Amino acid sequence: ELHLRILEGVDDFSDCTAFSLASPRLGLLALRSGLPRFKDPLFAVAMRLQLAQRVAAPRRSRRLAASAPAAIPPSPLTEAILRKYAADRRASADHFPWLARVSPALCLSSELDGPGDNRIANWRLQRGDESGARLRVGLLRCGFAMFFEGERGAERRVRAVSADGTVVHLKGERGAERNVRTELPDGSVAYYEG
Repeated sequence: ELHLRILEGVDDFSDCTAFSLASPRLGLLALRSGLPRFKDPLFAVAMRLQLAQRVAAPRRSRRLAASAPAAIPPSPLTEAILRKYAADRRASADHFPWLARVSPALCLSSELDGPGDNRIANWRLQRGDESGARLRVGLLRCGFAMFFEGERGAERRVRAVSADGTVVHLKGERGAERNVRTELPDGSVAYYEG
């Protein structure tokens, strides 16, 4: 009980992963107890980041570290990890500042477009100061989200999620995407050909 109360007070994802790696029993307890920070998809991103840093740390010598330029270091987060996070319905733009802090070379950014109630949130990959591929577009008022894959300028729609839980899976080239599967909130699934 005391351990859970302590873990409830941990508010940084890096600290959550450090606790989990230092004491796997505590991490497992937090996961099984459903603590929000440990159930958040960003916890998985933070865990990958911590593990990557632990693996890379012994490889760097002091001499190499001293001669390294002071520029932005290469990102320990990969594009695949960030794309996976952005594709999760539970992901939140509120966590983008944390991602930018731990991985300034490669992170996610969000831009708001549109007037008043019709605001649209565009999520993109961000490489330093350069805006990259679009990953997700969300209509804030109704909770609809469209997910994309592909490089910048060649993004294609791959999934659409409605606020009611309906998920539409799309395939095809950009501009010619077609519905191949629809998952309804009641669990039924419809498949489409052609």
